[in-house]
Parts: sequence; structure tokens; C-alpha cells
Amino acid sequence: MLTQYDGALFPKFQLLFEKQDESSPLRHLALSPEDAAVALVLENRSEKAITALRWRWQKMDASGKVRSNACSSDSYIVDAFRAVAEPGSRRLLGSSANLDEAIIEHVLHGGGVTSARGGGSSFLENVDEPTFAIDLILFADGEIAGPDPEKYTLELQLRKPAAEFVARHIRLAHAEGRDAAPVLSALAELPNFVYPGYGRHSSHIYWIRRYASQYLHHWHAKVGEQVRREAGLRHLESRPELPKFYRKE
Repeated sequence: MLTQYDGALFPKFQLLFEKQDESSPLRHLALSPEDAAVALVLENRSEKAITALRWRWQKMDASGKVRSNACSSDSYIVDAFRAVAEPGSRRLLGSSANLDEAIIEHVLHGGGVTSARGGGSSFLENVDEPTFAIDLILFADGEIAGPDPEKYTLELQLRKPAAEFVARHIRLAHAEGRDAAPVLSALAELPNFVYPGYGRHSSHIYWIRRYASQYLHHWHAKVGEQVRREAGLRHLESRPELPKFYRKE
């Protein structure tokens, strides 16, 4: 269920729009009060966890053309699996951030948190009537809902095999006593193609290039390079399994 943000209805989220001093544990999560006007709250009232979510903000420019800015969050981008929205949870979807209500409680009790910025703030600057749309919801059991216009489900499916492909080439180079850096450089420079009707990330080659480039960054790191290389390799090899996707009739 989507509800327009209201501080009286969602007091925990209201804390994020209040002025935070330097001693506040919420200072890194603080949001601009202007964002409150467009923020929405997604409540997962189903009995299944949401593991991928894609949404978009839209605006109309001076010429009358509608422009979109897509955002997403999913449980499969890293090797530590965590639901986007557990059953009964609430997630704030703002123009500059998206985060779960439970994170606020976690931080208030001394826990750490990574950034949850959404990247839509400047896109909506000086827009009187922005529009919000959900493109895709994926549940933990594989059920999908939404039109998925940019084939985000395909992107999700392509990541794991691409990561494992890059990892196999690194392991093979190690087993044969070869330097893996030239192999990674070649993979990072593979030509990529974007097919009409598909998002720019909906390509197996795109993800091979991306993971090879990311690993090269670890390869050239000077501090704890061997540890970082091995951690990066395990990260490539340990992506969570995706469920088999289906839609309800």
C-alpha cells in the first residue's frame, strides 16, 4: 500500500525531516524538509517479503515532454541477503532517499548504516506536480507484479551468471600461474550493445564489463591488496540465488 507521507501518521520518519545536530545518531540520515512534500510510504501488507523494488519519478518539462528518473532497490546486489521490505514493514520513498523504518530504530540504538540516497532530489527541483509510479515488485517466492518497462527482472537475472563468469576467469588465471589483470582488462573493454526496448543494464556483457572493472579496482589497491582481492572474488562467487519468477493469473 502506498500512502503520501504524513508526519502524524509516520512519526519515526518524521524524525528524519527534523533538524539534527552533530551529536544526533540520525544526522547521516537527515533529509531536507522540502522532500517531505513529495515523499511516499510503502507498506508491505502481504505475508511475503519484497526482495526487489523499482520505481520512477516523472515530471513534465516546458515543452510538455514527460521525463523519468528510475530508482531501484533489491536483495541480490550483494552477497549478504537482506529483504527490501519484510512483511509488515514500512519504507520511505523520497526524492533523495529510500529507507526502511526499522533502520531508524537500529541507528537510534547505536547501530551503523550505509547510505540510502535515491538520486531523485535534483531531478524534482522546481517541479510543482511530480508523478510517482511503481515499475516492479518482486516477492521472495518469485512472484512479480508491475509492468517492468525497462526489463529490470532481466537485469536481476543477468548479474549472478556475469559475476560467476568473471570469477571463473580469475580462478583459471591463478590456477595456470598467469596474471589475471590482462584478462580483467580485456573483459572490462568488451563491446556492449543495448537492444531497443531494453534498459541499458539489461545486457550480459554490461555486467561482465562492470564486474571486471570493479575487480580491477581491487586488483590495483595498495592497502591489503591480497585480502581485498580475495574478498572481491568471494563476493563475485557468492551472489544469492534468485527464485523462479512468475506472475499470478
